Amino acid sequence: MSMILHLEHSARSARVALHGLPLERPRQKTQNATAVGPVSTWRVVTGARKSDPSIGYDDLLEGDPEIDLALAGTEVDSDSATPAWFDPSAAEPRPIGDFADVDIVYDATGAEKTRRPHLVRRPNLNELHPVKVGKRLPIADALTAFAFKQTLQVAHTDGLTFEFLHDLAKDLADKGEVALLGAGPKGNLPLVLREHGTAYRAFLYGEVAEGRYKLLLLLSDQELKLPETAGEDT
Repeated sequence: MSMILHLEHSARSARVALHGLPLERPRQKTQNATAVGPVSTWRVVTGARKSDPSIGYDDLLEGDPEIDLALAGTEVDSDSATPAWFDPSAAEPRPIGDFADVDIVYDATGAEKTRRPHLVRRPNLNELHPVKVGKRLPIADALTAFAFKQTLQVAHTDGLTFEFLHDLAKDLADKGEVALLGAGPKGNLPLVLREHGTAYRAFLYGEVAEGRYKLLLLLSDQELKLPETAGEDT
């Protein structure tokens, strides 16, 4: 996964690379093959008909009434395929369309807090308004206050962006802090990596050593909070 991040810090902005962390042991490229050539994966139609209780044993011996031979084995065109939803409680499964996506929010105890219409989000990493480096907090506070779901690496694309990111990583490392990132015109919105994706609270973590730097983007969609304890009866 490789993306572009439009980042702003100390009145400077640049478009830098954002990608996954390198593997300690790179995965070996494998390819399945037979004596007649390589093996590849294709999506095909099974051709199975809807279950018909009238089909008996003799029918199966004489032919293949349970298979649609005109469709079986044909390739699935991903451009023409669309998802369908079914009501599992319906006596006769049929595609339905009169439904709405709802987000359910739970509190720290796991009890339902509220319901709201599902928000369709779009990526905001590489917009006109850059992602801004904002409030900072000690590394230990961030690690104990948030559950981080994903980590990505911020990388330079040329000499100028190397200096920009190196200075930012050094500033964070020297102060032992992480910086909160915010998207949007005011720099106060969560980060969304992909279409229909999750909104993340994002932090920058930096390290420097011998002229090299490491700048990581820590993504969290869950804040760690202790549930309120009921007061003792008096």
